[in-house]
Amino acid sequence: MACIYSVKLANDVTYKRLNQTMSRLQKMQPSEHSTLTQVLFGQSSPTPMPKEDLTADVKWHDPSLNDSQKDAIRFALASREVALIHGPPGTGKTHTLIELILQLLDRKQRLLVCGPSNISVDNIVERLSSHKVPMVRLGHPARLLPGVLNHSLDVLTKTSDAASIVSDIRGEMDAKQASIRKTRNGRERRAIYGEMKDLRKEYRQRESRVVGDLLRESKVVLSTLHGAGGYHLKNEKFDVVIVDEASQALEAQCWIPVLSSGAPKLVLAGDHLQLPPTIKSLNTKDKKQAKKTIDKSVGDAANSVADLSIDDKKKENGDDIKKAKEDSTTLETTLFDRLLTLHGNSIKRMLTTQYRMHEKIMAFPSSALYEGKLIAAESVKARLLTDLPYDVRDTDDTREPVVFWDTQGGDFPEKTEDDDSGAKGKSSLLAESKVNEHEAAIVRLHVGNLVAAGVKAEDIAIVTPYNGQLALLSQTLKERFPGIELGSIDGFQGREKEAVVVSLVRSNPEHEVGFLGEKRRLNGKPDVPLPRYCVICCWTFCFILGGGWAPADIPSVPQWQ
Repeated sequence: MACIYSVKLANDVTYKRLNQTMSRLQKMQPSEHSTLTQVLFGQSSPTPMPKEDLTADVKWHDPSLNDSQKDAIRFALASREVALIHGPPGTGKTHTLIELILQLLDRKQRLLVCGPSNISVDNIVERLSSHKVPMVRLGHPARLLPGVLNHSLDVLTKTSDAASIVSDIRGEMDAKQASIRKTRNGRERRAIYGEMKDLRKEYRQRESRVVGDLLRESKVVLSTLHGAGGYHLKNEKFDVVIVDEASQALEAQCWIPVLSSGAPKLVLAGDHLQLPPTIKSLNTKDKKQAKKTIDKSVGDAANSVADLSIDDKKKENGDDIKKAKEDSTTLETTLFDRLLTLHGNSIKRMLTTQYRMHEKIMAFPSSALYEGKLIAAESVKARLLTDLPYDVRDTDDTREPVVFWDTQGGDFPEKTEDDDSGAKGKSSLLAESKVNEHEAAIVRLHVGNLVAAGVKAEDIAIVTPYNGQLALLSQTLKERFPGIELGSIDGFQGREKEAVVVSLVRSNPEHEVGFLGEKRRLNGKPDVPLPRYCVICCWTFCFILGGGWAPADIPSVPQWQ
């Protein structure tokens, strides 16, 4: 008896678009570079902006915007080539982008709005839909949120006024298909197949015209960064490209809409102090190991970009050339990061008022990462779990906005999953991951106390950096608290919950913290919740990552328990 195997093949469309984009950049002649690409490569500086443009009166669609949001929008409107909007957690970055989009539309600009993921793009579509903006969302309907399907190109081609010319042909094709099944005469069947071939050709032509008309009539086109390289936008031109969550996208991804759109202006929004894009393939951080194909392709093009990015003054200094190339060819270096290094803060505006965290939770990330510039809005600065819109009792677990539990005093050692004799049936991913069973017990206790005090399970999230710990916590908590959300730190970035418990896991005599030493990963945790935050960790781990964390160093934090 023959065996049947199911082989899942990887989709290489993403790789091909990245490779094609990098190859195109590599082959571009100096005469082909627009003013924007020259600025992005560092061949020229951004055009200076008149002061009157930065202080001009603007008729706001949303007058409730705070001063830093208005300043960022004025700056983005006035910039000629590039503008960076730095949006720390909870500062209303996407809200600011919506106002910017509306302002650009008032100025008769055509926009291509992109993000690194479908969810980031759909979020903008949902917020724009209430403003009745003529827009088209590119992308497969199966990957889109239900709330944005009415704006998808696939649905619009079937429901728009021009869709009838396509549906007529579709009806004829269906009728011919049905007649084939009723016809046994070979000559008649061949004739019908010939007619079907002509109908399919006509169908594709009409559908192409409908799609083209829809895109031309749309003032805003939205897609993922990779989607912007599709054939639908091949001949479309735009005035401005806006990239949300730009600090979570590879630089090569950002070049796809820049090159495909022909736009003279680029606006990047993100937070380069939060988690960078996830890099699984190798880059210049590990030169001793063999590079994979995509690394070589992207790396070769990036070297060319680095050469273009070095102006004549820097060429006089070999160290500057070396550093510029290293900065450009590391895959974790995003376009947002590189432009900041290249042109400095003159191309950036930062949003400073945050609406997500209690001011005591905000204190550490603000001082350690944002130069103390963050301000807590009045609506959240003193908000506790007891202020939730339902009854929550005042207990030791609910009256403080942030609590640290020191687990170093007891026996709370970390271990890897493969240290456990029962790990044989587990996946290799979990077998190499870290777990801390005693920390997991404290998490269960704390979550139980919160729920007993009245906090709803669906308002609680448990976050941990290790898949092994995540699996351990899921086994014991999901059944007891069905509504609770568990996730990794990387996966939880940008999400919001009323109460967040973080299990950091690491506790060892060598004081090793592994990949948690990444400064931006630290920022992926404390800024997530709205009114409350609890960390379960060992003293040494917090001390190391915080650069000397101790109760005396953080006066806003209650005494360690």
